[in-house]
Amino acid sequence: MIALPSPEGTKLYVSQIIDNIPDLALFFGSDIETIVNYAQRHFKASHRQWEWLTVRAMVRQVLGSAVSVDYNNSGKPTLTSCASDSKDILPHISISHSKTHAAILLSSSPCIGVDIEQISPRILRLANRIAQPAELPPAFQSLSEAEQARTLTMIWTIKEAVYKSLDNQEHFDLLTDVRVTPSSVSSFPATAELDIKGKTGITLAYCQQYCNSVIAIV
Repeated sequence: MIALPSPEGTKLYVSQIIDNIPDLALFFGSDIETIVNYAQRHFKASHRQWEWLTVRAMVRQVLGSAVSVDYNNSGKPTLTSCASDSKDILPHISISHSKTHAAILLSSSPCIGVDIEQISPRILRLANRIAQPAELPPAFQSLSEAEQARTLTMIWTIKEAVYKSLDNQEHFDLLTDVRVTPSSVSSFPATAELDIKGKTGITLAYCQQYCNSVIAIV
């Protein structure tokens, strides 16, 4: 796990998905059997089990074994202290994972979101469901396939991060309710200006490339 640059007041961590018990045991110690059994009972797909376990291993590494990840009534992740006498104020958390990596974002602010996605040319087939024409750079059609895929992945991760940051996600349309300024997604790292339905002023998103993935945080 490594820490990546992030805006003031936030901490961003990224890890490869840990897909074996011996490496996970380094984080969970004597709790490894209980935690792995829980993951296996709740997720049929093995990749979902590894993703779930990796995120909790990351939280343990950063915050210690007395902190667990739970979910509120809206389905957003929260951190809870397992120590009954703890008076520590825990940060807010946002979680994301791709096929190869997991990311967690910690902040004192509750309105945060993180998303990580692998760059793949398959995203080109979904272009009209991800971005409106006005969100694409003027020279988008002249870009190579790889550059187009990267640009669309940047826009998609930004919008997903916005969605995760919202208190009320009901009836929010990622295609039409958040608009990304096209000039802000032309290179890495990027600070993107966003116009979000229901919010006054400009919201900023921060986007960077890590390995073959794009990470966006709001």
